[in-house]
Amino acid sequence: MPFELHEPADLTIEQLRLQRKRQAALGYRIFASFGWGDDGAGHITARDPELLDHLWVLRQGVAFRNATIDELVLVAPDQSIIEGNDANGFNVTSHNIHHPIHCARPDIVSAAHTHTGYGTPLAALCTPISMVSQEACAFHNDQAVYLGENLDVVDADGGQPIADALGDNKLVFLANHGMLTVGATVASAVGFFVMAERAAEVCMKAPSARVVSDEAAAQTYTSIGGDDTGWVVFQYLVESRLDAPEDVG
Repeated sequence: MPFELHEPADLTIEQLRLQRKRQAALGYRIFASFGWGDDGAGHITARDPELLDHLWVLRQGVAFRNATIDELVLVAPDQSIIEGNDANGFNVTSHNIHHPIHCARPDIVSAAHTHTGYGTPLAALCTPISMVSQEACAFHNDQAVYLGENLDVVDADGGQPIADALGDNKLVFLANHGMLTVGATVASAVGFFVMAERAAEVCMKAPSARVVSDEAAAQTYTSIGGDDTGWVVFQYLVESRLDAPEDVG
């Protein structure tokens, strides 16, 4: 499957909406390919290109591996579903966490979060990624930690402090909870999430690893810290981990 272009300027609103929804469905399937979200925990949101305060998200009860464009629902700021199959609703926590982030960050299109084997343990340590691997350097001076103890974010007021902690960064650790990444495309948010998990794995497996200098980390960041890197990683993940990406619709 050829690489998709970043959001080309000549796309119509409908074409751009379809591209974002397709990347979101593929993102859920990528998460499933790692075994993430098999208990329903996690969410990927995509900002609608026309209704900018509305978010596309997978409806409740659909396994991540079965995500399709048609299983996404469009959620309004008041958490009503205005488009898509509203059977079983949607994971309200996704909106409580993601909506304040999307409001605070008009530069992003997507936010991605789920519970993982290494990112969640690192979050339990309430510490960011150490600069001990190449992937880690993609988050050099571009990550934050949210120290709140509201592990179950029951309303948007609980999500606002997370948005505040994220700030202008692309990665935030939710203490004792897990990781969340954002991107200028759905693809880059998902690609950077996978990179963050790989960096977290090194931190957890090699706690005494050498930390590279700030200068070395900064230099590496200039090569792999830009949004294009997350987007490219996503394309390779689709090719290498999904048997039938065309099935998303």
